[in-house]
Amino acid sequence: MSELIGGTISHYRIVSRLGAGGMGVVYRARDERLGRDLALKILPAESMADETARARLLREARMASSLNHPHIAHIYEVGEDGGYLYIAMELVEGRPLSEAIPAGGLPPDTLVRQGIQIADALAYAHERGIMHRDLKTANVMITADGWVKVLDFGLAKRMQDDETVEAPRDLSLTASGMVVGTPNYLPPEVLLGGKADARGDVWALGVVLYEMAAGRLPFGGASLTELAGAIVSGAPTPLSGRVPVGVQAVIGRCLAKNAEERFRTGAEARAALDALSSGAAPPPASRRRVPRPVWIGAVTAAALAIAAALYLNRGAIGDRLAGRPPRPHIASLAVLPLANLSGDPEQEYFADGMTEELITSLAPIRTLTVISRTSVMRFKGSKEPLRDIARKLDVEGIVEGSVQRAGDRIRITAQLIEAGRDRHLWAQSYERDFKDVLALQSEVASDIARQIQMHVSPGPRGGGPRRPVNPAAFELYLRGRYEWAKMTPASMTAAVQHFEKALALDPGDARYSSGIADSYLAMVQVLETVPSREGMAKVKEYARRALAADENSAEAHASMGAALYFGDWDAAGAERELKRAIELNPGYSTARLVYSVLLTTQARVDEALEQDRLAMQSDPLSVFIHWNAVGTLLSARRFAEASALADRTFELDPTSPLSQSGLVRVREMRGDYPGALMYLKKYMPKEFGGAELVAKAEKAYAADGPTGYWKALLDHHSAHRVGPAASPTRLAMLAAGAGEKKRAIDYLEAAYAQHLSDVLFLRVEPCWDPLRTEPRFQALVARVEGRS
Repeated sequence: MSELIGGTISHYRIVSRLGAGGMGVVYRARDERLGRDLALKILPAESMADETARARLLREARMASSLNHPHIAHIYEVGEDGGYLYIAMELVEGRPLSEAIPAGGLPPDTLVRQGIQIADALAYAHERGIMHRDLKTANVMITADGWVKVLDFGLAKRMQDDETVEAPRDLSLTASGMVVGTPNYLPPEVLLGGKADARGDVWALGVVLYEMAAGRLPFGGASLTELAGAIVSGAPTPLSGRVPVGVQAVIGRCLAKNAEERFRTGAEARAALDALSSGAAPPPASRRRVPRPVWIGAVTAAALAIAAALYLNRGAIGDRLAGRPPRPHIASLAVLPLANLSGDPEQEYFADGMTEELITSLAPIRTLTVISRTSVMRFKGSKEPLRDIARKLDVEGIVEGSVQRAGDRIRITAQLIEAGRDRHLWAQSYERDFKDVLALQSEVASDIARQIQMHVSPGPRGGGPRRPVNPAAFELYLRGRYEWAKMTPASMTAAVQHFEKALALDPGDARYSSGIADSYLAMVQVLETVPSREGMAKVKEYARRALAADENSAEAHASMGAALYFGDWDAAGAERELKRAIELNPGYSTARLVYSVLLTTQARVDEALEQDRLAMQSDPLSVFIHWNAVGTLLSARRFAEASALADRTFELDPTSPLSQSGLVRVREMRGDYPGALMYLKKYMPKEFGGAELVAKAEKAYAADGPTGYWKALLDHHSAHRVGPAASPTRLAMLAAGAGEKKRAIDYLEAAYAQHLSDVLFLRVEPCWDPLRTEPRFQALVARVEGRS
């Protein structure tokens, strides 16, 4: 197929030949659409009629494309063009492991480090019910920086419900009907015609590790018959004494003739190798035989762990094994929504809740910006490239992973990626009992912090040991946060119910009281479904209860700050609470948002804008935070900047009523009434007047200019009194624009009597400029500020 070089298949230009095998020829190719080099595997044209070969190639694409892991080569596309069936896949620059192993074997530290990565790739596939079935050193690539990539899932097969499949036979490609796979790496049970399962891959891993340790294969023979006999009944050639006993123990268990005596999955083999790199202490003898779910990593046998600890000199060499080339400095990070691997859509609330809790655990890392939940949840289930997501969030690092729950056990898998280079820096899996889930989150956060060469500040959310959670209460809490995030009247009511039930089960956990406080704050300030006095009293009550349970809860301090300001109009007390919340969690965007509002109402606009900037940095895709920043700029009379930010806010979510109202408001404040009418025509809700009201406003503006515009809106909303558009402060704004000063101040007096927090903006809001010389208005401002 050398004639293909220089030609094109589909939109791929063939550059050079990389290699060939039974499954096809692999070329280096150029993707002319995306401008990137990749590997293109092509089934020869003369084999197109071979349905078995075609099916295998397609199966490889389907299997491998479902595996997204740092140590598995990515599959981009499968297609057919010009009589050729092809797979476009990641081009891994480097050399096969088979060529990287010197005659005497690899150094132990390299063997363990790269062995962990190979086992991690198998673990990931096994957890998804997929076996490789052709693992060998020729199918493992080593990049220039020592990173491992497992290639060629062309023989992969999905495990059945009983986790086994009949030993595959290829009668079409070989005359003898020999089992599929490379003979040197096949386990005894497959050679004997038995069933294959994940332990077959573990055997192949053992062969690979042996080859890495010795520079040769463990079994040999002058013929296939002799080779098969050696694998089934012979013993491998003993390894050199320079191979540490811990490494030999792992290889020996992988190469157990009886599959029952091997590690059951790649995850168990990875756990044993992890013990070698970390110097982990052996488990108590009483726990070694405890049955575990299939997805929980194995505990290393006592002899293996002791040998590993001796070999690693109590972790000193282990630190070097864990070493990597110098990492780039990461100052900003996003935790993407954790994938729900529980197999139950009803568990989505759990995955989302765990994502939020992990963000909360990471947020207190000093000098690190951690993107808030609001922004990252937009990428739930997204297939966008990580580099594009990182650009949209303006971050240097990405954490992605999964959460799996089985009864009272939980597992989190996380990996840290340098977004700019799409380089995987670290990956790990963690398991705990559900009641220890907070300790699990802290452990993940600490590991990530170490990987980016930072330190977790004293105590995420207060430091010290994290108390075990009441499993039933914490599950209710996660359900509550899931409902809270929907930000609708019905979901907020459901959230409060979940939080209240959780609090009844575990009154000592601050999160549950804080969740209730946050819910009432949203119902008063955002949804406007609860009267201000009643709602803010609830916010204060539950914020106080949260602080009594945990004085170092940033969320509770922020809620208390909101209660003191919006409820009690106590600016000094509120500022103390908000500063404390930010001190505890600099990345908590809600605290910065509330603090921005407080600073704005006190005419400390430059300080407010800095809080807006930091809030948007932590939550770059939050429409609400951007909308609030638009209001801050309007209060500063920086109308051009407000208009530009309103446009960007609209781009974030054109369907949001907040972003739509921002477009209208900045144009009203700039005196651009044709522009305001244009957007009102597009977005005025029917329940607030719709097209009929806009038509009246257009006619009134044409007749009487701005005064007519405001009067048309005032007459409609004062007559219909529908929703937030007819609140006293909104009606006062319309009356001020219409020149009806007395009526405007009457509405403001009513807002003051109802204790509406909107009156806190009297000193700075531009729409009140026509009233500033009025004695009644001045007296009202003095009362609001406590000066009379």
